[in-house]
Amino acid sequence: MRRPDRRRPFRVVAAAALLCTVAACGGDPGEETEAASGAASGTATRSAAPAPAGSAAGGEACTGEDVTAAATVQDAGVALLAITNASDRPCTLDGWPTLGLRAADDSALKVPVEEVQQPGPATPTALDPGETAFAGFKWTICDLGAAGCAVATTLTVMPPGGGTPVNATLTGVEGGDQAVERLPVSGLRVGTIQPSTQGVVAW
Repeated sequence: MRRPDRRRPFRVVAAAALLCTVAACGGDPGEETEAASGAASGTATRSAAPAPAGSAAGGEACTGEDVTAAATVQDAGVALLAITNASDRPCTLDGWPTLGLRAADDSALKVPVEEVQQPGPATPTALDPGETAFAGFKWTICDLGAAGCAVATTLTVMPPGGGTPVNATLTGVEGGDQAVERLPVSGLRVGTIQPSTQGVVAW
């Protein structure tokens, strides 16, 4: 089983789109709950079909040791998350990915995190090796130094099946390889895992 690189930083094409104010880019996540984070890395490939109910075709639940993760910025404060089965066995994703943030010193940052049923209920998704499932997530961008504003340098992702979180790469909609040195965020909202990208960030 391929081991993900556990130290890869954020990547994005247009850092300026991320570093705007709360007023310009997003509202207060409100009814959000506390979540912690962990560490590791990844990339993404193609989508997979949902696993039939009661089928063993998808194998056991995917864990952090089985996957890699990549996020693509769709707009300021909005990204599409792709979780890829990087193992040599089938596995299944069902529910919400657990997202975390880490600071430059690799310490975990605690910000409010809300799991939302968007674009709808989670779809159990069987992934053969190399296949990918998707989820949307949004964050509240904040002013540096403002109360409750965490400055993150790493986004971590843990599948619903648990295991060790992996570091997600983060790129802009136009591609590119410009590293983001800091991401000011005061809250996250995370959508459900789906077998395709359709509607995943349209909420």
